[in-house]
Amino acid sequence: MISSWALWLTICADEDPKALSEPDRIAVEAQLEKIQQLSEERVGGLYRRAITDYRSAIQSDSATMELYLKCIEKVQYTDQQKKASEFREWKRNNKERLGASSFKMALRHQLSWLLLSIEAADSEDDLSKLGPRAITHLNQIFQNAETLKPHRKELSKNVLSSVFAQAYSLNIKVKDWPSSALEIGRIYDKVVMPPLRNLQNIADLRRAWDKRISHEAQVFEKWHEDDSHRIGTKDSLRSPEFEKFLAEKRPELLWEMELDCFDAGDEQGAAVKMLKHLETHITHKQAPKWIKDLKKLITPEGAQ
Repeated sequence: MISSWALWLTICADEDPKALSEPDRIAVEAQLEKIQQLSEERVGGLYRRAITDYRSAIQSDSATMELYLKCIEKVQYTDQQKKASEFREWKRNNKERLGASSFKMALRHQLSWLLLSIEAADSEDDLSKLGPRAITHLNQIFQNAETLKPHRKELSKNVLSSVFAQAYSLNIKVKDWPSSALEIGRIYDKVVMPPLRNLQNIADLRRAWDKRISHEAQVFEKWHEDDSHRIGTKDSLRSPEFEKFLAEKRPELLWEMELDCFDAGDEQGAAVKMLKHLETHITHKQAPKWIKDLKKLITPEGAQ
């Protein structure tokens, strides 16, 4: 049976083009509100179910794995119209990996970041309030860095494209929100630091930068260990990647910190630290650029 609204649309479609009358506008507006309410109820209900299931699953490794297997079965087998026997065979072939406690821990972190991402979608105008929890999440990952080392690629994946998200048809996008908990630079630059970029919070801004540099260092220190040199000093255990980070990337991050603090209002303090930085890292490949940048910063605008 055709609805009165559909009938109205059919009649209007057959008429000659004309401007929308006030009664028509009111009718469209009323129907649009009904459609919007229905959409919000359906989408909101789906998200509520996802959030409930996710929160329940992250309570334990076994619960996380149970949900993971359900999501895999739905997305990669049921939705693809594959046989249940194929799913059982996949489980047998991946029994060792699926049973590893380290893999379950990685999945819990992935699921936890997905939950935080959903929350970020509801507070997109102010992501900064999620900054402390994002840092806590990073701390927890690196506290278990040795355990999670084999699964760092899993942790780097976009959680909104994960099997957990696909199974619940989550279709959310959050501007400036990091897609994974290992997007360290983005977490600090877009979530943690924005409210700190002012003269009143310079000390906190510097502490945030120190924390960011520490987290970025741990990626290379703990996940790129040189297994071929187990005997000797701690320095001899450093991987080539970590050595390169210390020699190249860390000085670049320190310079970015001072630029950030200068722009936030600590011009005198940042300028002094930048001079000291140049003296310490005068042979760095970026030193010529840093010198030009500092000259530009301290030159009065009219004199440039």
